Amino acid sequence: MLQNELKRGILCLDEKKIGLIISWGVDEMKNREDLIHNLKDYYEKSLTVFGYFGGPCVYFHTQCIREQKEHFLSDRHIELIYATLTAWGMHRMGDPKRTKAKLVEFHDFKSSILQNRRVFESLRHHRLESMSLDEYAHILEHLRLPYHALKVSISKASIVANSKTLAHILPDLIPPIDRQHTIRFFTQEYRDFFRRNGKYKLVSLPNDRNKQFARFRELCYEMKTLLDQCDLNMFELSEDTFNTSYPKIIDNLIVAYVKNVPKPS
Repeated sequence: MLQNELKRGILCLDEKKIGLIISWGVDEMKNREDLIHNLKDYYEKSLTVFGYFGGPCVYFHTQCIREQKEHFLSDRHIELIYATLTAWGMHRMGDPKRTKAKLVEFHDFKSSILQNRRVFESLRHHRLESMSLDEYAHILEHLRLPYHALKVSISKASIVANSKTLAHILPDLIPPIDRQHTIRFFTQEYRDFFRRNGKYKLVSLPNDRNKQFARFRELCYEMKTLLDQCDLNMFELSEDTFNTSYPKIIDNLIVAYVKNVPKPS
């Protein structure tokens, strides 16, 4: 029933006024169908995803995940989240008027995480692959206030920065999201990724903070449904690569898919 509603692009969970609405036409997108049909091939390609991003991206990510498991929300864990976000391109040098890819000061970042420590503690042992779609929808709604409380980037656009932060606080539950791969995968047909000049088309995000959370929630839910279509026996978790959790594996698959769509000749 829930899956059928999702396919029609009209999911609404009225209990406690969750109101989760999938806002794009899932049936029209062939990307998911193509990825699942060729899952083995894309999984093999995803194992080399870390090579696109370089050593610091992998090093700080894997160190952060280890610290999360051993010393949850310790000073070092939060410092490693901050370092990982920097390595993942969330902070660039230069005039803030020219680039919004800048993290807030560390004290503000840390405080915004710790003020919702109890919520994060209550969710840290939940696993994406072990719950139903319905359960996941309720958990995502439970993250509404912590999501809005996070202070990560100076940019008003919160989806990418907040999702990547949450993915290192709750790595078994929340996937990282970016414009270039995740949002493109779920909102653009693969034939329409590029302009005629070979450059990627722009990916837009809502400006309203509540709509941003709604889109974050929708994307997480989409990635959960994608995971549920996969044969998990094909995947191998590893603390030494980007395959540190099932949400991250789904992220890696999407990156591999987008990067393997050829540019127009």
